[in-house]
Amino acid sequence: LDANYVRKLADLVAERGSNIWFELNDVDLAKKLGLPEGTTHRTDTIDVWIDSGVSHKAVLATRPELRDPADMYLEATDQHRGWFQSSLMTSIALNGRAPYKTCVTHGFVVDLDGKKISKSGTYDKPMDAGHFVGRHGADLVRLWASSIDYTDDVPFSEEMFTRLGDTYRRIRNTLRILLGNLFDFESGKQESRKDFTLVDRWILERLDHVITDCRSAYETFEFHKVYHTLNQFCAVDLSSLYIDITKDRMYCDAPDSPRRRATQSVMHKTFDTLCRLLAPVLAFTAEEAWHHSGSGASIHLLEFPLPRRSEVEAGQMKDRQRVVSDQISELLKLRGVIGQAIERARQEKSIGNALEAAVVLKSNSEVTTKIDKEELDEFFILSDLTIESAQEAAASITKTAYKKCARCWRHRPSVGASTEHPDLCDRCEAVVARVTNKVGST
Repeated sequence: LDANYVRKLADLVAERGSNIWFELNDVDLAKKLGLPEGTTHRTDTIDVWIDSGVSHKAVLATRPELRDPADMYLEATDQHRGWFQSSLMTSIALNGRAPYKTCVTHGFVVDLDGKKISKSGTYDKPMDAGHFVGRHGADLVRLWASSIDYTDDVPFSEEMFTRLGDTYRRIRNTLRILLGNLFDFESGKQESRKDFTLVDRWILERLDHVITDCRSAYETFEFHKVYHTLNQFCAVDLSSLYIDITKDRMYCDAPDSPRRRATQSVMHKTFDTLCRLLAPVLAFTAEEAWHHSGSGASIHLLEFPLPRRSEVEAGQMKDRQRVVSDQISELLKLRGVIGQAIERARQEKSIGNALEAAVVLKSNSEVTTKIDKEELDEFFILSDLTIESAQEAAASITKTAYKKCARCWRHRPSVGASTEHPDLCDRCEAVVARVTNKVGST
């Protein structure tokens, strides 16, 4: 058909309604449209899926700027015998191939009663995305979308955003803490690996696993795996362990101490990685955090991170990684033993907090003999630790006799030894003196 005929028919329908097609006979309709004499019109109904089913031909094939075949066809499970099928059949007939490279299907969004949430019908609760974006913010809605396994029907309610809000705040707070600890860090400077402690090496290995798992999940559109991986990493590996363990060195070591700088290097790598992996989900939060880091270009113009080593190198380092992981696992078990003993002591009112405890740890673990005492004190977040050999792990608690340092709050034998700073431990006194001299010389 010539396009002019179609336009004339459209004008006629606009003027008199679509029933004009059935009200006029062949002669009158042909005359009004300017069609040749003898032209007849049909009253058959075309299959509803044929017009959308040939969209690959009408849209993709006629526009050079678009990709044909499409990268992905995305629709609900009811389209297996609808749009997906009609598109596949017509494309095979016309082109001898599928119209898409990948086909992704999802379930329906339902309320907690299992009732389908649909824009059609009589559903009387808020369902428009704008309502939830306006109430909770776009990133929280995106976080919800990433947290679900869309291959099945998806339960949805306002209450779900309360739980997701906790997750969002945890992730945001993790980024904030990492960013805050990098205020005086020079990103271009590489720190020596010899300055990395065991927990530094462990979190970098965990970060490599997170990168690998998230990249794989993104590639297979398993966004809920990305959500769970990043949430677990932020909540447990970072907040509960790494950030908590390294807090003392970050706040109380000299600003340029090798140990503190090494930890900043690890935190910078971690912050960079989290922003990139979070960007497809928390689009605005990741951009905001990246902007505050002063890194320049938009996070959305950068590529995903890669693990630090190639497959070959990773294979060569496998044994070393296992050693690091096994040592941390062993230390975490001992930390649990100490934690239970400290909690009993707190309930008995013999100590107020863990830093007041004099801990005697009995253990047959080899890891406690391979790590220096300062690192063990830091890992267990203790002031006064003694290690004794025994067949089974156990911990006994008394109140330490050492005085409390006013700066780091650790109870140390050196507190009170200095006449100039009697309320500081030797570490804190040296840092204060150095900072004071630096300020005085400027």
